[in-house]
Amino acid sequence: MHPEAWLDTLWQAHTGFTVGLLAVLLLRQPWRRLAGAQAAYALWLLPPWLALAALLPSTGLPTLMLPAVYVSALAGLPAPNATSSWHNGWLALWLAGVVTVALVQTARHRRYLRQLLGRGQTAWRAPAGDSPGLLGVWRPRLVLPVDFRQRFDADERRWIVAHEAAHARRLDNPARLLAAMLAGLAWFNPLAWFALAALRQDQELACDAAVMQRHPGSWRRYGLALLKLDGANSLPPAASAWQSHHPLKERIMLLKKVAPSVGARHAARAALVLSALLGFGAVQALNAGSPDAASAARPTARHSELSDLTALPSRVKLIESCPQMPRPEIPPELNDLKGQYKLEARFRIGADGHPETVKVQGDPRLVDMIEKTVRAYGCKPGLAGTELVQQFFFKLD
Repeated sequence: MHPEAWLDTLWQAHTGFTVGLLAVLLLRQPWRRLAGAQAAYALWLLPPWLALAALLPSTGLPTLMLPAVYVSALAGLPAPNATSSWHNGWLALWLAGVVTVALVQTARHRRYLRQLLGRGQTAWRAPAGDSPGLLGVWRPRLVLPVDFRQRFDADERRWIVAHEAAHARRLDNPARLLAAMLAGLAWFNPLAWFALAALRQDQELACDAAVMQRHPGSWRRYGLALLKLDGANSLPPAASAWQSHHPLKERIMLLKKVAPSVGARHAARAALVLSALLGFGAVQALNAGSPDAASAARPTARHSELSDLTALPSRVKLIESCPQMPRPEIPPELNDLKGQYKLEARFRIGADGHPETVKVQGDPRLVDMIEKTVRAYGCKPGLAGTELVQQFFFKLD
């Protein structure tokens, strides 16, 4: 894939992801009050869903792409598909950030593993004073501090194990790992890291609620076990700790809250589905308004392929009536311009067959020349309302 196309695709996904993060961060607390901690945790399905939704093609008529126009200062030599060097630079910078985050997370995971004792047994041992936790994705292992029996009585140990078992049943560790990977892909966005911490807090609250749902009326003893822990060491992404950094007072207060009714849970699920659908429409509309995103989000058909597209509406096939776009005439003031350039023009055919609403992207020095060329172009009036895309490649030596 062309570097520019990669950047466009990544930016579309990031737009949807960010919209999802903002929605969750705004809704999570009121959602928790109305429908409970488990319903609030389910909201975190929205960011990956909206990132995927941003990459899906939008509905409606396709955008039609005309054959590219090549302009070279050397007669008879077609210019290759070129792109500005900054596209490669930004893509390389993003990849470097992703690799750096992955290496840091891997080193953190290995450092945590090195301090564990009794590896290979059913339960691994952490240093004294650490928090109990669940480590791993495919085969999660219980991690208990070496002073586990001395610090907690039998009742408290039972609640701790029940909490970690709930993490395992709910597949919380894979969810944490996926969230960490998405944050790594969006490493340049501070909102992603803030949201990652919020997700881990909501996950602990949801796990507490799941335990209380199985053991109603036991919040006091469960809360006493929480009070014995000052906090967990920094855990790798694929691990869940018995004690999170969520404010302990709020966590214990939520233990006392009566579980939401069946009707409230069903209403929360319906509202989540509705939010996903509304978010899908919002992200599609947002990306459709972006010239870069629109070219990647909507299906395209090349001029020479339209005769085979029998499934397209008949007025779309009329693109065959459009002639080849003429080569732009480079004005004298640009004779000294050197290098390779790519420009893209997007325009809609008006009622008279001539372009209207012309938008040109590319080097500002060439934009006026391209716009003049496009406005002089014409198709048969039967294409009124059809949107066309024309790319221009220049190799000037």
